[in-house]
Amino acid sequence: MAFDQVECWSEDGRLDSVVVFQPAALDVASAEEAVAVGFSRIVTRVEAQDASNRLREVLGSFGCRAIDLVDFVSPADRVVSNTTVNRVFVRDTAVALGARLVRGAAGFPTRVAEFDVTHGALSRLMGCPDGDVAWASVVRVEFGDVFLLGQRRLLVNVGLRSDARYVRDFVEVAWEAGFEEVAVVRIPGDLGIIHLDLAFNVLGEEAVLARAFLRHCPLQVCVRERPAKWESFEDYFAQRGRRVLTFEPGNTHPFLSNFIHLEPRLLLASEGVAPHLRALVRGLRMEVVGVDIDALEGGNGSVRCLTMPLRRVS
Repeated sequence: MAFDQVECWSEDGRLDSVVVFQPAALDVASAEEAVAVGFSRIVTRVEAQDASNRLREVLGSFGCRAIDLVDFVSPADRVVSNTTVNRVFVRDTAVALGARLVRGAAGFPTRVAEFDVTHGALSRLMGCPDGDVAWASVVRVEFGDVFLLGQRRLLVNVGLRSDARYVRDFVEVAWEAGFEEVAVVRIPGDLGIIHLDLAFNVLGEEAVLARAFLRHCPLQVCVRERPAKWESFEDYFAQRGRRVLTFEPGNTHPFLSNFIHLEPRLLLASEGVAPHLRALVRGLRMEVVGVDIDALEGGNGSVRCLTMPLRRVS
């Protein structure tokens, strides 16, 4: 059954529908293989599948429709798709900006074929026959680098995986999708931070969570029909009614910021992250649900990386 309409304007509305992608058919069986595909350790397919099943079950238990893209891969693409172990990190490949689905471009060579196959599966999910294009736009961004801040605002990082040379193209796509403001942060690539969601996330309308070094990274703020201007990271959020809660991964968990909102005050994180996140959000009257996806975190991503929202309800 085709998905009828995407609709996402924030990170914290009630999550109605999300895309996931079950693990590929291969183990990551050695340290050399792990390096080649960007994993941090050996991960077996059985372990990964068990973790993926648990994630889908938890999403479903909170009324979120989890759509597995494996059901929409064409027969011609199945052999290739079954060898692309990063396909589980579907967040990076595309994004729903408002009512528009936007395709990204892989910044990591091992993922180029996977992105193409995923885009074909998404097109079929959206009811477009093979050969048709279900995309409003294409940008050279991986969407682990993009956050929907609400109130028609976006935050995008250009760094290790998203190409700074094409940031203006992303801003133009944002305008076309109905957004009014895009803040651009530039995390230095030599820090090895793959995506922004490994250093940042939204905590409802009151706060954001950010690694401490981000206070040294000014934001270039682009507002429709106005000249771009620079703002400090902390002042940007303070002026828009949010406080910045900082953390250092060495004191907490490497994937602390890689969670999603199920509802405005309900967060879903990995079991390893959940205790640390609960302590941080205690004053925000939020609840945190944990899910055991340790095997999938061996691929250098967590709950946010593993889910691509299609519809959130305000």
